[in-house]
Amino acid sequence: MNEGVGVPGSETIQRSNDVLIGALVLMVGFSALTSKDDTLATLTTLLAFSGVYYWGALVLELRAQWRTLIWLLALVGLWVVLLPMQPLAVYLVFPLYFLFLTVMPDFRGVTAVLGATVVAIMNQYPAFTPGGVLGPALAALVTIAIFFAFRRLWLAHVERENLLQELLSTRHQLIATEREAGMVAERQRIAHEIHDTLAQGLSSIQMLLHVAEKDVASAHPDQAILRIQQARATAAENLSEARAMIAALQPAGLAGNSLEAALQRVAASAQNVAAKVVVEGESRALPMRVEATLLRIAQGAMGNVVKHAQAGRAQITLTFAPEEVRLDVVDDGVGFDPAGVDKHAAGLGHIGLEAMRSRVAEVGGVFTVESAPGEGAAVSVAIPLLDCNR
Repeated sequence: MNEGVGVPGSETIQRSNDVLIGALVLMVGFSALTSKDDTLATLTTLLAFSGVYYWGALVLELRAQWRTLIWLLALVGLWVVLLPMQPLAVYLVFPLYFLFLTVMPDFRGVTAVLGATVVAIMNQYPAFTPGGVLGPALAALVTIAIFFAFRRLWLAHVERENLLQELLSTRHQLIATEREAGMVAERQRIAHEIHDTLAQGLSSIQMLLHVAEKDVASAHPDQAILRIQQARATAAENLSEARAMIAALQPAGLAGNSLEAALQRVAASAQNVAAKVVVEGESRALPMRVEATLLRIAQGAMGNVVKHAQAGRAQITLTFAPEEVRLDVVDDGVGFDPAGVDKHAAGLGHIGLEAMRSRVAEVGGVFTVESAPGEGAAVSVAIPLLDCNR
């Protein structure tokens, strides 16, 4: 049966109800076969009850739609017909309680449960017994109490989940806004730096060369040479300024160091983890943004190893290939389910994975994570160098 409401365990409860219906039908059928009553009529009605129930269980939805309500009425009608034929048919009221409350989770469902309870009790007339009266009555009350308690807990859970999603969405928006503001501020800072250094220097060079051009035209070669020398000095200063700006944009770990040396420091800084760095292939200089990306990935991956993996050993492998460079960070920790981490909103553990994936995508690379609970983890990055050099 298609569930009307996505409540955890509702499918299991429905399957249990299917099994309960089947068991009760078999019990009533066996009782009919061993009794001297109208066995054929009882079995025919019982078969009709089973057929109607399981047809609806496969086709209909558990919600208050007209087809489902007609189906419920048909089941109740067949059950009422069965009651005078076979006394044990009264037990079929218990799975009907569940159907009433699931299809109509309000006063209508409660009314239907109470009405079915009255029918089950009155079926014993005139030979009422304490057990025959208290059994259906107590079962009805317990079913109603459990159902609505469970439903209330579920609605509270849904409300908390929705609130959490709203909070996380707001947090993501704030992070995006702060990131954008930071990028704008950084662009403005770089623009000011370029204006105050490179642009001014280029303007001076242009002016000096223009004056030198006039000096040559007016037969003053000595002054022209002086202007050209001044222009060269200004160009040298601009080159120095440009290199300083580029160095300022590099990660601190790469300032004056090779990528391999920076990775060695990342491994050495991993607390309580025996980490080492392995370099494969012919080492060579890489574009600055590629080195920066690889260093950031190594830092983030080792940060997760230290914080989450409970690992004893880890290895950072840097592989130089003709057309790409690879970085692998492997640990022997507790591992995790990558699919489960992807479903978490940022901020609920392994928060760096999505940031790593985005950072690698910016340089045209491929980011993969391989892990399983109890089997450690491997973070791998492959960046094509041809694309980066274009």
